[in-house]
Amino acid sequence: MSVNKPRIMLILVLAVFLGLNVQAQEKKGFFSGFKDSEDGAFDISDYLLNKKGFLIEPTIITEPAVGYGLALALVWFHSSYGDQDYPPSMTGVLGMGTENESWGAGVFHYGYYKQDRIRFRAALIKAGLNVAYYGSGNYGILGDKSINANLDTWVLSTQLTFRLGKSDFFAGVRYEYMPTDIVFDLPIDIPEFEGKTIQSDLGEASAVVFYDTRNNIFSPSRGVYLELGGTYSDTWLGGDVSYGRVQAIGMGYFPASDKVNFSIRYDTQFSLGDVPFWARPWVDLRGAPLVKYQNKNIASMEAQVDWNAYKRWTLLGFTGIGHAFSDFGEFDKGKSVRTLGGGFRYLIARKLGAQMGIDVAFSNDDWAFYIVFGNAWSRS
Repeated sequence: MSVNKPRIMLILVLAVFLGLNVQAQEKKGFFSGFKDSEDGAFDISDYLLNKKGFLIEPTIITEPAVGYGLALALVWFHSSYGDQDYPPSMTGVLGMGTENESWGAGVFHYGYYKQDRIRFRAALIKAGLNVAYYGSGNYGILGDKSINANLDTWVLSTQLTFRLGKSDFFAGVRYEYMPTDIVFDLPIDIPEFEGKTIQSDLGEASAVVFYDTRNNIFSPSRGVYLELGGTYSDTWLGGDVSYGRVQAIGMGYFPASDKVNFSIRYDTQFSLGDVPFWARPWVDLRGAPLVKYQNKNIASMEAQVDWNAYKRWTLLGFTGIGHAFSDFGEFDKGKSVRTLGGGFRYLIARKLGAQMGIDVAFSNDDWAFYIVFGNAWSRS
């Protein structure tokens, strides 16, 4: 059951306004460098552009699938943003815990090499997650109610991509390995019964191609991101069974005026073969708990409008729709979700075009709030 690691990593690595600098501070004081020379407002551009060395970075977890919690990362910046025209390579360790006793710890590395002609990322995480499981199919296990699923897992994820010539196209490969023990807390009133345990190994190799013309990776206001990936799993890759998946992602950012921006995101995934139920794709939308809308195939779309209301402050509204279905012959029997929400952003790093704020979103029967650095649809 793969989590959205790029989004979690980006929030951890870049939420420096909550960070604590573990290096010695200059006599003029730590916070004196967080004022923008242009308008005098609070800004972390110079800190990000010149930052090297270690940084301790906490963040708040608000994902309804695991409850509220805290995460902490210790990150080593190999260089600063100001040293080049692309992000610096980063290496770090992280840990997290939530109110429903979910936890995780691991190490990660994001590398940008040869003037951003080569990108490499890797992560190794050990986690114990308690998630509300509704069933992977057209119908829930207990109707619209969930049961608790405990996942004791290791996650090994690596990706290597290369820029194609001088274009905005990248192509490469990704490998993920997840040995997992799953325990379902079934509602059976027998003291000796502790639930049903399943052991499953996931081993996947993927080919990835993406095209990226966004004007920045944090809070884009123009450009597109298109990604196509094909995934294959087999026993020789470390998995239990053979299956495949195809995923297509598209994101576009379009200025409507000097103060209004429109953006749209589309995500679709199709399964081929006998994909383990716990590894099937799910609808990923703000306001919809992860794993709730899960099946062999999914399709979702989300649109957002941003309005720069005052100086560095932006208000936004968004709506989305998602559908999880077993096959096209039973498309109308799948599970659908609609979402609606809004939020705000503050331009926290003007020189990098990076915003930060809070989103509140509602879906069919759920709601959630999210602390967002950059864009809610971040891709690394």
